Amino acid sequence: MPQSDAHGAFPGRLLAQARTIGLDGLMVRAPRDRIGAVVGALSAGTAIVEDEQPLVVWLDERGPLLSYARAVRRIVPTGIGYRTGSIQGGAVQWEATDPRRYALAEQVATARLPASERGLDWRVPDAAARQFPDAAAAGLGPLDGWYAEGGTLSLDADDRVMFEVAEGGALIVWPLPIPTGYSVPEGGTAEWVARDLPAGAQLQLHWIDAAGVFLSATSAPVGAAVVEGVAPAGAVGVRPVMTWPQVPPGGPVWVGRSVLYVPAPGASGLAWPLEFGTPGSTGALSVTNAGDAPAHPVIEFRGPVERPSLTKTGTGETLEYDLPLAAGDVLTVDTGAGTVLLNQTASRLGTASTRSVPEQTFTLAPGELVGGALVPTTTPLIFRAAPGSTDPAASVTVRWRSAYW
Repeated sequence: MPQSDAHGAFPGRLLAQARTIGLDGLMVRAPRDRIGAVVGALSAGTAIVEDEQPLVVWLDERGPLLSYARAVRRIVPTGIGYRTGSIQGGAVQWEATDPRRYALAEQVATARLPASERGLDWRVPDAAARQFPDAAAAGLGPLDGWYAEGGTLSLDADDRVMFEVAEGGALIVWPLPIPTGYSVPEGGTAEWVARDLPAGAQLQLHWIDAAGVFLSATSAPVGAAVVEGVAPAGAVGVRPVMTWPQVPPGGPVWVGRSVLYVPAPGASGLAWPLEFGTPGSTGALSVTNAGDAPAHPVIEFRGPVERPSLTKTGTGETLEYDLPLAAGDVLTVDTGAGTVLLNQTASRLGTASTRSVPEQTFTLAPGELVGGALVPTTTPLIFRAAPGSTDPAASVTVRWRSAYW
């Protein structure tokens, strides 16, 4: 724009216009009796169409690049050569409304909402050796295998194991797989955790030798919900015992839920290779544009998720849509076309939040020229959602091609 009171002009925004692609010196050769069919095929391939078609052009050693264009002119000379099956001097011209050229390979990056990972299991897993039977672990009947002294075991209407303490020192023993209890090697560690410790109860670990003889006990303070101990010399097993030094007030008490951890057979503690569990998700992803022009990605948010957003961590530019997506829903954001479609049918452009930038401004930065070589630029992105929206099935997928002028 010219300046009104000075020499020169204001440098307004410079925008590239449509690209014209020309092919000159086209030669068509075919047997005389087939030249018409070959020219017909050329005509069909360069016919006038409404929508732009993919056009791949390979100019030099840099390789082929993709444009989207329509043929707008075609020249096929009809001189003597046409009759002999050798046409020379033909030409075709295409016009591409998007002046950029693209890499042939479409790239894809996906991320899920942030989720923590399980991490190391410090107890070597072996369900058969380290936990009570399912019913006993839940504090439920039947009463087969339970042992009691100084009180009475019974089942309530919900099939829960109840114990009525009749005297101080009363105790109950959880069902045992064998008379020596749960197998724990000498020097091994056992831990008993009571999820619903009854009032006045005390947890104990009774260490047993190979003959089934009691060796010693490890006791937790009264009211402590965890007891842990190391098997003494000669021990081969442990019996979990809950005792009441005094009679608690009230009637029968529920024994509660609990679990016993013991070493797995032939293992002790952590062992290589370490199993860290399924990796968690940070919601982060990176996209790289190897070209010299900004690229417009296509972004797909998949439910179930509420208020999905994608943010450039370097600049803070965000695309955010204030709507819920159910499982199976896909919100497609075409930043080049500036459209937002739910399941490829209904426009949801109006759901963009106040934090969201205009879709067509959300581009992937081009590479930079360093020492005469084009260096790709990587854009870090992060996927987020409304507070409380943490379903691990939710995801974002970014599709793009490196763009070139």
